[in-house]
Amino acid sequence: MLKLGGVMAVVLLVDDDASARTVLGRIVTRLGHEVIAADGSVRAATVLSARKVDLTLTDMEMPDGSGFDVLEAGIRAKVPVIIVTGHGSVEMAVGAMRKGAANFLAKPFTPDSVASVIEDVLGRGAATATGESTPAFFPASTNAELKRVLATLERVADTDATVLLTGESGTGKEVIARAIHATSKRRGRAFAAVNCGAIPEALLESELFGHARGAFTGATTGRRGRFQVAEGGTLFLDEIGDMSPVLQVKLLRVLQERTYEVLGESTPVTADVRFIAATHRNLTKMVADGTFREDLFYRLNVIPLHLPPLRERVGDIPSLARKFVADANAAHGRNVSGISDTAMTILESHSWPGNVRELSNVVERAVVLKGAGVLEADDVPPLDERQVRSDMALPLAGLDLADTLARLERSLIEQAMERVRGNKTLAANLLRINRTTLVEKLKRSESGGR
Repeated sequence: MLKLGGVMAVVLLVDDDASARTVLGRIVTRLGHEVIAADGSVRAATVLSARKVDLTLTDMEMPDGSGFDVLEAGIRAKVPVIIVTGHGSVEMAVGAMRKGAANFLAKPFTPDSVASVIEDVLGRGAATATGESTPAFFPASTNAELKRVLATLERVADTDATVLLTGESGTGKEVIARAIHATSKRRGRAFAAVNCGAIPEALLESELFGHARGAFTGATTGRRGRFQVAEGGTLFLDEIGDMSPVLQVKLLRVLQERTYEVLGESTPVTADVRFIAATHRNLTKMVADGTFREDLFYRLNVIPLHLPPLRERVGDIPSLARKFVADANAAHGRNVSGISDTAMTILESHSWPGNVRELSNVVERAVVLKGAGVLEADDVPPLDERQVRSDMALPLAGLDLADTLARLERSLIEQAMERVRGNKTLAANLLRINRTTLVEKLKRSESGGR
């Protein structure tokens, strides 16, 4: 039974279709929660303002309003909202999440998919109730460093302080940036993102500040820049460490004076945006090397938040994997109900050089191919571990090839067995060999044979 803070959760179901409320109500009731039903957004707003509700699930289209109205009421009441939408309206649901929805549930749904999404959202609520603060769209973490990051994030999210996110690629920097925006006082305005490393310098200035017609050869029409798109909202500058020195100077001016000029125009424009920057580079070292401006670094580094790599957050892998199963079910109309212990151990044993992004992709692929049921070890796609070096130098005196290969094999088997805590089946999966083959190799190794 899923509970919030040790007590049964109160779940508000909002839908003008009585049969839909009944079907979803039965599922939620079987999960052990109390259900309150509302036939529209007006009734939902009344309930949210009159009594304690732990979670709201709302349809998007209703005669007296929309799911966005319920979402706004939920935000005011500080109640997480899950958007229930048709399979063809995933884009609308994602838009709702960007406005503050906790998650979404795509029709047609299964009892397992409902349980998974509710578990994810209530799990975050339980963490907050026990002092483990977690922002929207980010599962509760067991990692001490990430917990500190999330606690700091909650304290600064509703300010306009500039945030600098650092960490390896794939650790979730944009997810955190969107979470900051979604919990800030600017959440009703735009969130605009630009990857400073993916756009050539000649185009990045126009992308950021916009340009007027005739500003340069080929500019037959004017273009709004990211600053204009994000007006009143949040501007996320990803891979800021890849920005050229020339543009670093121009960005510094914006941060200092809060004004900028559109290319081809001379009138300064006020920049009413909240800045969030991110990079996988070591900006401190870049400042020391002279490749990143020190004054710009200090302007960006007001609230520094470092996201640890997934290999340092092994305890988070199960909750992340279950969340990605629910996301993939919703996005692709699949009905995968969970992950077996053996499959989860494989996921926990991987080094994840691509971090959370790699885990998300692996789980999504597995869900799409599996379709329904529980993900087993065989459903996990091959994971690219660090390859054995192939550039080993041959000693001048030569070597015993058989002995060298035998020692290398023993070393890899020992590493595999250690990683999966002695589980021969999982070790065999990691080594891509049959379990019986592994057992024989272990016996030979113990007897000193080859």
